[in-house]
Parts: sequence; structure tokens; C-alpha cells
Amino acid sequence: MLPASYLITCGILFIAGLFLGRFLNRCIHRLPDEFYVFPAWKKVFRQEKRLGQYPQTRWYHILPVIGTSQIVGRSPYSGRRIRRREPWLELLNGFLVVLTFLCMIPPEQWGGAEHATVVSSYWAKPIFDWKTLSPLFVWGRFLYFLFLVETLFVATFIDFDLWIIPDGSTFPAMIVGFLGQFLGVGFFLVPIWLQDPSMVEFSQQLFPMLSWWPVTGIMPQWVHYNHHWHALAVSTAGFIVGGGIVWSVRIIGHFVLKREAMGFGDVILMAMIGSFIGWQPVVVVFFLAPVMALCVIAVVTILRTLSLANFPKELPYGPYLSLATLVVIFGWNTLWPGLIRIFAVGPLLIAFAAMMLVFLVVTLWLLQILKRLIGIPEWEEEEGGWRSADQLHYHMGSKIDPQNDQWSHKNWSGLSTSRGKFHEQNWRGPCR
Repeated sequence: MLPASYLITCGILFIAGLFLGRFLNRCIHRLPDEFYVFPAWKKVFRQEKRLGQYPQTRWYHILPVIGTSQIVGRSPYSGRRIRRREPWLELLNGFLVVLTFLCMIPPEQWGGAEHATVVSSYWAKPIFDWKTLSPLFVWGRFLYFLFLVETLFVATFIDFDLWIIPDGSTFPAMIVGFLGQFLGVGFFLVPIWLQDPSMVEFSQQLFPMLSWWPVTGIMPQWVHYNHHWHALAVSTAGFIVGGGIVWSVRIIGHFVLKREAMGFGDVILMAMIGSFIGWQPVVVVFFLAPVMALCVIAVVTILRTLSLANFPKELPYGPYLSLATLVVIFGWNTLWPGLIRIFAVGPLLIAFAAMMLVFLVVTLWLLQILKRLIGIPEWEEEEGGWRSADQLHYHMGSKIDPQNDQWSHKNWSGLSTSRGKFHEQNWRGPCR
């Protein structure tokens, strides 16, 4: 039987999640309007009062779910368009807040976190004695991961709508990731480095040039004496590895496939995720994301009885990175025991990572050669092809002179930003 105080807390958090979901809906609508972070958030908090234009306004319109469902179409408070999905997103966010609470502070340890699904561990045991931790630490850890969950919520639905992940949805969270790790000390999932001494000795026998690698200890000794700097190092390593993996795939895809493989918004998103959870979990997120995408496509295909051929050939990848992150942080205690031996092989892990990058390049290159041999075009052209009228229209639009009686306009930078070409565009000619 669950304690009454625990159930009451879950109910309060669910209601708070509904109200927070209404605010996140506004973030999803307004954050993509600006490339720079501060103007974007200024638009989020800006209110355009238009109550005089809507005399039918009622007090319950400000309530989440119920009120939102009554003003679908156009908000009487901000004037923005209210989508039909927004009440459902508010409801979804309420459940996410409660789920985060259940995973961080389960009912078995009300007031503690001994059996939480997100436990900092270095082998199969927790690093800290959770029974001796203060409630401030436990609740701070809950709020820390809740901030990550809400950031992923916003980034996911912006990416679904526009195929971009604006910096306004990731950079503020990235700052929270670094500061939270430094101040919270124990918010990370795994220390910065783990190794099995027997595997280190084996790697030294296999590669004599690794004889300088230290064998003693499962973790580096300085981890035990510099807790704040260790936590910051975990966040920094997660930032570098998370962003570096996607950036490597982006570069390799451009080199082999001669086109953009992943957007720069995905690079920033993975770097932000890594700053929260560390480099080992973010690697798991990267390899789990394609599985999440396949599962979602399979479910949608079954529910709608569609053919996979009807799906678009390109999909936004950010939502599946976000979904994989939720699976990792909510199921970390289940995933980690099966992953320990992979991340504890010592210096061999670095060699495995280099081999996987080489394998990716060779695989993509062989796939392109195979497609050429069997006569399959590398990329399908758009229906109708590039006609002469399109060429003339393109040149006419690219030579507009603002001094020659042409209407000036401000170009939206979101598309070029998501593709990592914003600075190149400014270098060629700044947006007006």
C-alpha cells in the first residue's frame, strides 16, 4: 500500500505538470521564431493582451487541458494559434513529470532514493549511500533530470513540426547541465572512467605501447578527492562525446554520401544530453535511437495499416534521440548491468570506437558502389526534375536588388541553422 503522502505528492506534481505543459506549448510555438537565445525566450514570456477582441473569454480558459481545449484555434490572451494537439501534450507532460518522480524517488524509499531507477553507479553498486543523503540533494536530483525531460519535450515537437532544433531550446539547458553537475556533485550516472584491471593487463599484452596505462583501481584516484571537479569533468566529457559522435556521422555522411546526413541541431541536442548524463550513457542513447525510430515506425504502420513505402525517406532524428534518452535515464538500473563489461575494457574501448568509425565509412562507401553497379540512382530526383523555368525563377530570385523598387524582407534563419550553414550564409551575405 502506497503512503498517502506519496500519492498526494504525485497528484500535486501531475497538476503542476499540466500547467507546465501549457507553458511548454508556448515554447514550442515561439522558440523557433528567433535564432539567438535571448530574443527567443523574450518572445516566449511576452504576452499580447487582446481580451477586448474576445468578449467571450471565461476564467477557466487559463486552465490547462480543459481551458486549452475550449480555445483551440486562437488564444484570447496571446493571439497565437492553439493546435488541437496542445491539450493532449499538456496531459502527456503531466504524466512525464510523475514518471520522473517515480523513477527518482520511488515509493519503496519515500524520502530517499535507494531503489531509484536512476542511480549513480560505478560497477553494480551505488556510489553514494542514499540513506545518508539530505532531502535537498534527492529533490535537487529530481528537478535536475526533470529539466532535461522538459527540454527534450520541447525539442521533440519543434523538430516534428519544422525539422529544426533551435538553440533557444538547447543552450539554456546545456548551462543547467554543467552547473547542476558542478553544484550537485552526484547527479551523474557513471563516473568519468571505469576499467577492469584484468582487461587493462590484457590490452597491454596485446599492445605493448600501452604499458604506460595505469592498472590500479577501477576509477582514477583523483575522483575520490575532487568531487566537484569530477562532476564537472563528467559533464564536459558527455558534452564532447555526445556532440562529437553526431558531428562525426555528419562529416562522414557528407564525405561519402555527398549530402547532409544529420542536422547541426542534432549535434547540439546530443551535446546537451551528454552534459546531463555523461559520456557512457550518451553513447547508449546514440545506438538506441535508431531502434526507437524503427519501433515507432513499426507501431504506426500496424495501427494505421500503412505500408512502409508510404513513409518519407527522411525523418527528423531529434525525437528519437529524445525518446532514447528517456529510455536510458528511466531504465538505467536495468540497462547498466548488461553494459558494464563493454565500458570497462579500458584503453581497448578507444580502439573499438576508432574501428567503428572506419567500419561506418567503409560500409557507406560499399553501399554507394553497390547502388551504382546495379543501376539504382544514389538519390531520387524530385518529380518533374529541374526545368528551365525553375532555373530562370531561381536566377531571378537570387538577383533581387533592394534599391530597385523591391520589397525588402527578413529571411528566416532557422532552416540554415538546423543544417549548420548559418555562419556560411552570413559569410556569403548576411540575411536582411
